Amino acid sequence: MISWSWLFTRTPNSALFYSSAVSVLLLALASYYLAAVTQVKPAFYIGYYTMAQYSLMGIAMLLAWKSAPEAIGFKDIKWLLLVAVLARVLLIDAGSYASNDVDRYLFDGRIAVEGLDPYRVSHDAPQLQSLREQWQPPSEHAKYVTLYPPLALALFSAAASFGHEHALLVWKLIILSASLGTLFIGARVLAHAGKLQHLSLIAFSPLLILEANIGLHIDAISCLAVVSAIYLWQRQQVFLTGIVIGLGAVIKVVPIMLVLPLLFTMPNIKLAIKLVVGVLISVVTVYGVTLSFGLHPVGSIGVFFEKWRFAAPLFVALDQVFSGYQIFIVMLCFASVVSLAIAGWLWLQRGEILTKQTLVFSCAQLALAIPLLISPVIFPWYLMPLIPLLALAPNRYLVAWTLLMPLTYEVLNGFLSERLWQPADWPVWLVGIVQVLAAIALVHYVYRHKQHKSLIISDVKA
Repeated sequence: MISWSWLFTRTPNSALFYSSAVSVLLLALASYYLAAVTQVKPAFYIGYYTMAQYSLMGIAMLLAWKSAPEAIGFKDIKWLLLVAVLARVLLIDAGSYASNDVDRYLFDGRIAVEGLDPYRVSHDAPQLQSLREQWQPPSEHAKYVTLYPPLALALFSAAASFGHEHALLVWKLIILSASLGTLFIGARVLAHAGKLQHLSLIAFSPLLILEANIGLHIDAISCLAVVSAIYLWQRQQVFLTGIVIGLGAVIKVVPIMLVLPLLFTMPNIKLAIKLVVGVLISVVTVYGVTLSFGLHPVGSIGVFFEKWRFAAPLFVALDQVFSGYQIFIVMLCFASVVSLAIAGWLWLQRGEILTKQTLVFSCAQLALAIPLLISPVIFPWYLMPLIPLLALAPNRYLVAWTLLMPLTYEVLNGFLSERLWQPADWPVWLVGIVQVLAAIALVHYVYRHKQHKSLIISDVKA
């Protein structure tokens, strides 16, 4: 079996660290060139350029992480933070070349500002003709109503309320604030856990830099919710932890899965209830306010599962066997089984769980991955909320997943040049292989753990 241990052996080296950090900054600034390339038609190779940018940034991130100095306090990471901040702030004027989701966000928000319901009024509605001419939303989204949760829509509306001239800048500032918040709160979280040496995995992550500050994706705020919840949990602010998880869930669903592992870290039932109540208050309040405004926050989520497919190996595999609601039921069963397995494992470890925080963070990684594994669509930015957890418990398979997902940008070659959405199969195969290897490694770990425990019991009896 191939050993990956070299990848996780940290050997501090100042020269390599500084050069890797500068490389991350320069590769981030290359976004200005890539954005300019997309303005020259046809942009035949923009997919390959984007893949190269992400891959090289990923390699530079790993090298920076491997060679980073042993950090004890914030004075040891000042230079790292400076480069990470520059890599984010200096992209404020760059164009978005790998995705047009921001145009969808802002138009959904503008529909709400105009007093209409984006969950029931699609972009091609006749009454939106003058707005369409001004805002130019993506044509491929035209017939689908929005599917984003209410708090996400509220943020879109806040930016869109500044008008067509300023909405994009306002949204960029919102995302930049979330990106910087994730960086600095992430540093505090790692310092509290005694793992500040892993900050490079957050500071220089190509997903956290490019998908936030170039892609301008709402997942940047979802990521902030995850790291903020961990920050509050570390400081035993249980109710506030639940509030933040709930707010994250009404931006995008992934953060809700944090409840699963964190619930088992509560020392008593009272605190466990407190966590759940915090989540429920956030979710019920936001949805209640949304309904009071006359909005119906369901949208096109059914169409999402029925028609959309992209870079989701498990869904693609099952789609060959099942059809319609069958695959939806199978996926729910799969999610339930994995969730129960996580709960069972944490219950067995409950006596030592507070001293095994790496176990908690590893289970949190798996829990947050569940909605992604059962999704019919996985874009690279969907993985952003997993990055803070990756830094807390470095995992070779999660590293591989985050580095391989940007290879799916190969689809941009045809899409930006000829408006043809024809994704290649090979990136999905690579991601699928990593997921299978991760599943095998997980089963092997559980088997070894049970075997080790049996030997200890045998020795005690002897």
